[in-house]
Amino acid sequence: MSEIFSIILQLIIFLIIFSFPFTPKILNNSFNTTIYKFKIIDAHSLNILFFLYICLILSFININLELLFNSYLILSIIYLIFSYKDFKISFKKENKTLFFFFIIILISIFFYIAQNLKLEWDGVNHWLEKVLIFFNGKQIEDLKNVNTHPHYPHLGSYVWALFWKNSYLGHEYLGRFFYVYLYITSIFLITDNLNLKNIFYKILLILFLIIITFEPYLLAGYQEYLIFSTLIIAARYISFFDFKNNRNYKFIFLILIILYLNCWFKDEGLIYFFIFSSLFILMINLNNHSKLMILSLIIILILIQYFLQKYIIGVYDFPQDISLKNLISDIINFKILIIKLSKIIFLIFVSFVKYPLWIVIFVPIIGKIFLKQKFNYNERYFLICLFFNLAFLIGIFFTFKNFDFMLKVSLDRLLFQTSGFYLIFILISLNNLNILKK
Repeated sequence: MSEIFSIILQLIIFLIIFSFPFTPKILNNSFNTTIYKFKIIDAHSLNILFFLYICLILSFININLELLFNSYLILSIIYLIFSYKDFKISFKKENKTLFFFFIIILISIFFYIAQNLKLEWDGVNHWLEKVLIFFNGKQIEDLKNVNTHPHYPHLGSYVWALFWKNSYLGHEYLGRFFYVYLYITSIFLITDNLNLKNIFYKILLILFLIIITFEPYLLAGYQEYLIFSTLIIAARYISFFDFKNNRNYKFIFLILIILYLNCWFKDEGLIYFFIFSSLFILMINLNNHSKLMILSLIIILILIQYFLQKYIIGVYDFPQDISLKNLISDIINFKILIIKLSKIIFLIFVSFVKYPLWIVIFVPIIGKIFLKQKFNYNERYFLICLFFNLAFLIGIFFTFKNFDFMLKVSLDRLLFQTSGFYLIFILISLNNLNILKK
């Protein structure tokens, strides 16, 4: 009974702390944009990302986890009391059925994880050691002394430790509930892109997306869902952005700052940030000076990560089994090039079967090509990102010394974590089906 209470309490805590500091009213007044109106689900999603940034900043000053948690929780409760009217007005405009469905989905997955107490390979051997650094109140500099991949970004481990440390029963899995909460919130957020009057269709779509993206293996200590969910949130706002006419710099900065979080989850997150943010800036209608300034900001953000990890944590490195010499020799040798490329492409298709979201994504893309329909500007952006995304994934495996092993254990997860970014193709196609608007 106490475990059930602990799980429900953890959900209530999430609902409270992620209601601070933004409300739909604050966001709409701040961004003052005519192209987009923020709702409660937007405020909740952005509050989660705001909380992640608070955790990231405070992780470098070695603040006590109990102090951070209690302070943030108290602030959130006080804020909810004083902002009660704003939340009440916003909540009246939302569909209550979706909210209760949101709660049911979360509780169901929480109980599933509580009944399947297992950490998979990366969870135990890569991330848990980092989690224990923060859980045991050690200094962030101690990360450089962990046995496996000390250079891996630490934000996911920090949040895991934070909620584990401050859970009612102190069970490890309660810390990982945050990953589930962010994942489900992002699914509910992106499905709000649909112009559906019938709530039944939206619930069916949410269930469908959860069914084809829910992977218990990845929730057992892996960080993939953090990138997957953050990219979904970024895609939400990019999909509404008017590439030709919008010059709302606040909205542009919002998109960049969401994408930047990926740098602090996994090494490859830096590549995703650079590709997706640079292409975004290059494709929007700004003068060259503005583009150059924002591109410089992207480089500065990357350098900030480098200096923080190199000179505060004390370690910054790329995976040790990467070799540019291997890449050059494989490209020169035509036979090896074809063999490796064939293996990569074959396992990409296997991954598409394992994670069928990719199949669903490619259906509307291929359909438009065959029907000779034009892609709008936003769709072109996501298509170009997809091309560079796949090019990066293919190219990176040519640099690994242990090619076959890395291909076997990594490719499917690398494909999964970026798949959420391209969910927009499904939603655009569904919005074009008149039957769903009735």
